[in-house]
Amino acid sequence: MDVLTLATVTNLLSVARRCTRAQAGTVYRREAEGLVFLVTQNDTLAHSVGHAASADLLTRIPLRSTEPSVAMYVALTGMTLDIPDAYAIPADKPYAFDPRIDARSGFRTVSMLVVPLRSPIDGVLQLINATNDHGDIVPFSCDAEPAIQELVSVESEALPRLDAPA
Repeated sequence: MDVLTLATVTNLLSVARRCTRAQAGTVYRREAEGLVFLVTQNDTLAHSVGHAASADLLTRIPLRSTEPSVAMYVALTGMTLDIPDAYAIPADKPYAFDPRIDARSGFRTVSMLVVPLRSPIDGVLQLINATNDHGDIVPFSCDAEPAIQELVSVESEALPRLDAPA
């Protein structure tokens, strides 16, 4: 991926986080083996362990499993998920929250807004922990989903195809 494309994806994530007051966010790219972290931002984790160490805590997500992760479910179905409490997802849902990164990092995921990305990025935009004016973690607002979907649509048109020859 060229520097311009990476900068545009990083900007997309930054703007999405600002719009929703999200503590953290990730853009995943779908590859044959599964989803890979393309860009990640986590202010809380970066303050506690540093930017480089926070990146080391992130791992590849399996493409298929008996209980797909939230991000993988969104990548496979193309459905947006707005989850008020990641640890309270009902057992009958076809996706589950994987708490391993939280356990390793000390970060606590609560609210999630997970949006599919299509051409030129086949992947997922995941926003974590919306906050209110006082800095408290809250569910994402009902306006967040359409705003982020519009942002993703507009920004995607500015991105060159990631698999195009340089």
